[in-house]
Amino acid sequence: MITSRDEGFRRKDDTPRKVRNGIRLRTKDEEVAFNWPAGAWLDQLLAPYGDDARSEGLEFARRGQTVMLNVEPGRITATVQDAAPRPFEVRIEFEPIGREDWDQIVNSMAREAKYTAKLVSGDISAEIAEPFAAAGLALLPDPAQVTVKCDCGVEFCRHAVAVLYLVAERMESDPLMILTLRGLYGPRFLERLQEARLLATSGVSRAHPIPGTAVTIRALPPMEQAIENFWNTGTGLETFRRERRMEYAPHALLRRLGNAPLEGRFPLVGLLASIYDSVAVAARRQLDELDDVAVAVAPPPEVDDTGGREHDEPDDAEALDT
Repeated sequence: MITSRDEGFRRKDDTPRKVRNGIRLRTKDEEVAFNWPAGAWLDQLLAPYGDDARSEGLEFARRGQTVMLNVEPGRITATVQDAAPRPFEVRIEFEPIGREDWDQIVNSMAREAKYTAKLVSGDISAEIAEPFAAAGLALLPDPAQVTVKCDCGVEFCRHAVAVLYLVAERMESDPLMILTLRGLYGPRFLERLQEARLLATSGVSRAHPIPGTAVTIRALPPMEQAIENFWNTGTGLETFRRERRMEYAPHALLRRLGNAPLEGRFPLVGLLASIYDSVAVAARRQLDELDDVAVAVAPPPEVDDTGGREHDEPDDAEALDT
């Protein structure tokens, strides 16, 4: 039989099991608020949840009931410990933006230096969403395009709320995560944007195109009076100058250094250029593979099966009166 001493350590059926080293909210503020895009993202996805689910889910996030949390392009997977022996699995999937749409967005943002500057500095404001809207897309996912599943069997459960709060807090410190959730790994998007910006400006960094000099154009005579001189060049052709556009020069630094003083069978500059090209091709191939690489947010902690007891107490089996 079970001794009376152990009855005080029995877990109630609705008491969540304590998780050792669980993933928890770092903020200690009574009211949790996040900047854009984390705040707007969280508000949209929490809209269909009731007050009880929100408060209980926030409490789960504060207590560290999340065992595992994984963020990858278009998907969030997590396990949240409740009163059941095994944690519940939560899957939140977003309708990803297609590759062709990403190409359009990158090329559109590359035309303006402000987008690259903001993303590099980590300043992601609502202005970043403008190119997405111009392409008929939304940076913040529509709740109707988000699928939330939890094997607890309850729709709009507290387990999903806990996961949403944790992801929002991580998005607060890493705003590029919103791009990952929309289907493209955030750092990879930034690299593609920088590459497109370089190609769009031919290596010349300009925030806006330089306007031409305004000139006064005199009125032209009627056509019938200009037939005799139709094929003659005008007087301004000699003074016309075309602005020379700087073209991209591969291996510009090697060319500028000139021939190497070292002697060998092959020119050193040519060998280095070939090596640089091979490394660039291999690096680009690796970067392309990052588009589908998952981002592990935290390692899985241990679940405490003792029901949240601070000290080791005898198990039920040890308390049996033999």
